[in-house]
Order: sequence, then C-alpha cells, then structure tokens
Amino acid sequence: MATTGAARAKEKEIGLPKSATITIREKHPHPHGEVEVTPDGGRVHFHNKDKKEYRLRLWRPKTDPNTGIDLLLPANGRVTVVIKKRDEYFYNVMNIDADIAETGNGGGPIRN
Repeated sequence: MATTGAARAKEKEIGLPKSATITIREKHPHPHGEVEVTPDGGRVHFHNKDKKEYRLRLWRPKTDPNTGIDLLLPANGRVTVVIKKRDEYFYNVMNIDADIAETGNGGGPIRN
C-alpha cells in the first residue's frame, strides 16, 4: 500500500526525540552537528559544564550570524530553546565580552 506524503511526514515527526542536549566543555559544543527534535514543543538544552559563562548566539541560515540573538549561558548552567515546526538555527558559543561570531565555537543546525 502506498504511503501519502503527509503520512510519511507524520512518521518522521513521531520518530524525533522530544528533547536533545548539547553539552559545552571548554567552550566546545558536543554534538556540534545537526540536532533535530519534534516540532510540537521540542526542546534543545545547552548544558554548560564549564565554570565560565558564555554568550550563546543563535541565527537563521543564510543570514549574518552577527545579527542573531544572544543569550546568556551561565557557568555550570543551562539554556533551553523551544523549537517550532520548521524552525532552524545555527549557534555559536562565545566569550561573554565577544561581539563577533567568528570568535566562538559553533554548530548546528538545531531544527525540527
């Protein structure tokens, strides 16, 4: 029996995790590649294992990273990003006093 495109898309969403964690150690994210979660309130947790706070910059593909949004990633703390349907962001872990995204360690995309 043939499967419709809508049914295949639903099967893919069902197989996605509700949440994923990206761990930061020595300013390096792991995993640093693509992380995908379910679109119905899926969460991507950034867990900082360092004793230093960082600036976490998020930006959309095909845009300038330096126009993205910055969040504080506390020392030994967490930040959670909620993913909506078709959301996709790259990210960079930067020193708190950095202004330019190229000064950090990045990854992604995070998406649904």
